[in-house]
Amino acid sequence: MKKDIKQIIAEGESQQTEFKSSFNVEAMESITAFANTEGGCVLVGVSNKGKIVGVDTNEESVQQWVNEIKSKTEPAILVDTERYEIEGKAVVMLSVPEYPVKPIALQGRFYKRIGNSNHLLSATEIANLSMLSLQVSWDSFPALGKTLEDLDTESIDRFIERVSSNGRLSLSGKTWTDKLRKLKLINGETPTNAAYLLFGKGNIGYNVHAGRFKTPSMIIDDRMMNGNLFQTVEETMRFLLSQIKVAYEITGKTTQRTEIFEYPLPALRDFV
Repeated sequence: MKKDIKQIIAEGESQQTEFKSSFNVEAMESITAFANTEGGCVLVGVSNKGKIVGVDTNEESVQQWVNEIKSKTEPAILVDTERYEIEGKAVVMLSVPEYPVKPIALQGRFYKRIGNSNHLLSATEIANLSMLSLQVSWDSFPALGKTLEDLDTESIDRFIERVSSNGRLSLSGKTWTDKLRKLKLINGETPTNAAYLLFGKGNIGYNVHAGRFKTPSMIIDDRMMNGNLFQTVEETMRFLLSQIKVAYEITGKTTQRTEIFEYPLPALRDFV
């Protein structure tokens, strides 16, 4: 095990390793960050430059560390401990796996491990991490106050026709509601947030504002696109196509001319 611990120290601090000269609140922040990310370990008795400085400790004091981490985290974190003697100095490893239920707080503050440092999470990041740990997202939640009557069936029919025609997905079912349920866009008799964004009637509250700039400060044409996401993508593509150059090639191999757009259409659609 000594060879393994020395190798860990030699590799330095990382996404899953932190060095601390002593046990303190920063060590607990790292433990919390590891539990909220990919798991990891804190080596107490090692400086941040990787120098073994040792730590005065015994079995009772290490247990006190464990108890302090447990009492100050919510949900409570239980760390594994290992004590090593390296160059005549004591080094204690506190390790924790990634916790399945996240986020975990340390005295009401939430941390995540990014690279070799801990980052305090924002309110939005806390909410996203919570939904991810439950394997759900905002998209999959029922749209508050919306019913199937709030969906535009014309947009849905065009979507289903397009999906079916390109052969990428087979949507079975007699009705459009059956097909959207297969895509998990309907929860019971209620559309999800994703379904309402994609197919909602009228102005759903989100806009795309596109413009053509002659200079960084001069706009020579612009358009505001309103509607559901499916409609907005189509309208935005029409606006972009009206603004870019197109050449025509006549090869003689066919009776039709070939259109060559200034930018590849698949790239434009991906951008939109």
